[in-house]
Amino acid sequence: MRNGLANVLISQRLFGAPPSKLGGDESHVTLTSSPIYFSAIFGWTMSAVSAVICAVVRMPLGGPHWFVFVKAFLLAAAIISCATLLTVRFVEQRRSGYAPVLLFTLAVIFLPCLAWLIGAATDIVAYPLLLGLVAIGVRQVVAARELPSSHFMLALIGGCASGIGYFFVVNSKGYATVLTPEQAVIGTQHLDTFFHAAIANMLLKYGALSFGLDGLTPIKYHVLSHIWLGCFGIWLRVPTLDAYYIGTQIVAIPVLFFNLALAVHLLRPTKAESFDGAFVTLVPLLLLVTADLWGWTSYLVSESYCLSIILLLLAFPLLAEIAEDDFRLRPGLQIAALVITGILIQLSKVSVGVIFWGATGYLLWRQQGLTLRNLIALALPILLLVAPLAAIFSPDAGSYSRGFSLFRFVVDYPRGAWPNIAANLVLLCAAAKVWLSGSARDRKVAETFVILVIGCLVPALLLDIYDTAYYFVNVGTWGCIVFVSAYGPAILGEQRVRLLTPAIVILAIVLVALATGEKRNSLKKVALQLEDLRTRMRMLNGESAGPNITPWQGLFELVAPGHPARTALATDIKRTPGGQAKQTLLSAGLAQDRYAAVFVPPDNSAFWSTNVDCRGNPFFASAIIGVPLLRGLTPSALKCGLYSPPVYLPDASSAPTTDAQLCSRAAKSNLTTVIVMEAPAIARRIDCPLK
Repeated sequence: MRNGLANVLISQRLFGAPPSKLGGDESHVTLTSSPIYFSAIFGWTMSAVSAVICAVVRMPLGGPHWFVFVKAFLLAAAIISCATLLTVRFVEQRRSGYAPVLLFTLAVIFLPCLAWLIGAATDIVAYPLLLGLVAIGVRQVVAARELPSSHFMLALIGGCASGIGYFFVVNSKGYATVLTPEQAVIGTQHLDTFFHAAIANMLLKYGALSFGLDGLTPIKYHVLSHIWLGCFGIWLRVPTLDAYYIGTQIVAIPVLFFNLALAVHLLRPTKAESFDGAFVTLVPLLLLVTADLWGWTSYLVSESYCLSIILLLLAFPLLAEIAEDDFRLRPGLQIAALVITGILIQLSKVSVGVIFWGATGYLLWRQQGLTLRNLIALALPILLLVAPLAAIFSPDAGSYSRGFSLFRFVVDYPRGAWPNIAANLVLLCAAAKVWLSGSARDRKVAETFVILVIGCLVPALLLDIYDTAYYFVNVGTWGCIVFVSAYGPAILGEQRVRLLTPAIVILAIVLVALATGEKRNSLKKVALQLEDLRTRMRMLNGESAGPNITPWQGLFELVAPGHPARTALATDIKRTPGGQAKQTLLSAGLAQDRYAAVFVPPDNSAFWSTNVDCRGNPFFASAIIGVPLLRGLTPSALKCGLYSPPVYLPDASSAPTTDAQLCSRAAKSNLTTVIVMEAPAIARRIDCPLK
């Protein structure tokens, strides 16, 4: 009884749950609406719709089970609920500031990582916490007054439309798609997804940062997104390749859009007139789709970059809080939250982390006083933190010293460069206007965003880092969207901003989306993926070409619940060489064996011709099964390049090898069993003697 009462009191204190009189009439406290409630409804709905579509498409293909998608939605909904409830409780009601919001939300985001440590027991912790957060969050949003029913319906409809629209946009890009399990087996999967799934499998299963292409040869790479999605797969009990499309489409993108609205809401000037949730959610979304009109949309397909932006958006309100006049630099919750978030951002994407720490360091210096002593006192610990992380985890760390190459990124990749440069310049102009007319807090926020722009543009325009420059300069685009949306009334005037009614903003979003070729053609591209899958399957099985179908027929076959065409496709794919190889390796128990490796002789031509792009064949075992190869690079006779950094010995390509040589090679990675795959359906086992 006492424990139950304690739980009720904790819930009320953390989440503002309305109290009730035990043994008497229930006393309800009417809750005032917050602008972030609209964003929460929008995010919940978008995630739910994505989960439903993914489940409908996957069920005839043999899984995952529908409950997997429910669990994924539950995580996304709990993340949004946690941030919503604590924002209202700790920030809007002026209780404890934003740091608790940030730390609790991070804890929920990375809750699946418990599965790496305690396995299935994670559910004992996860289910009560996630269900409780969602239940309390939905109850508080529904009970809130001053949220017009029209806005409630608008958030639902907007979330549905976004869930459907972004399902097709993301899947049309061909990276981690709803058809990835089949595309991986027949060799049409984008190699980038193979690349990252292999890293995640080697990290979580063997504790090694490696691709698993020749034992556990070490590499350098930022690891956080691989750990998060790999743990997400362990928690869902699905292969890592499934976790990549489920985690991105059902969790990451809806949470990204919610965090964008949250950053706009909390970055607004303290004394600014409040705008409704529709403005806070839809205006930044309009600016985002406008940026997508001309630029790249890597945030939809690069899991590491998407996660780093999610964390960066979560951190922006903390920077605004630090910019307040009453801030004091001393050990406490704010500094702890700042350090933890900064480390997580850098582990997710080194470029974003470096930019974040540069802007944060300036803001702290500005607050302490712009003196040389304070600069040294702040710069030294930040450099000691940032530099080792960049050196250890950045795959491009060595390339930053190659020298200057003025505007190479602009010349070689104009479509990736110019839209982002324009957004950075808009941010500079907006920051200048706020600095000239804003309060002391607003001026410091503006200066911080200017430093962020400098951190984005200088590496992108001056360093010889090829397309990696995009992951610097695009951070400024996200900063522009947040800053312009938050300070729109100060920049343009409140009267002009009030002309942006929800109807006008939605109409603009629709028109811009239809004007974007990537979004406009996404339905056709997704339908063609299914047809390409069937064509490739028939070729591998030696069958004649099937009847031609229109894109609309293909789309119907893809999304119609229980359509027999998908069931037949799943059955036929199992007969392909890749399908047989997958089943052979799974039957050998390699998905669970932590001390096994695979060797594929060069004369197993069926295996070495599985992928359309021959560079993807070495990733088959490490990405799909989660087991490393020995001498796993493509046989030299095929003259195929690498889809990975050149970190391998000259003899890493597949070549005739004796059992003793294989065991010697396996021992270097502490592996004791080798499965020799002589043909897709034929494998023999070598038990190496322990040393």
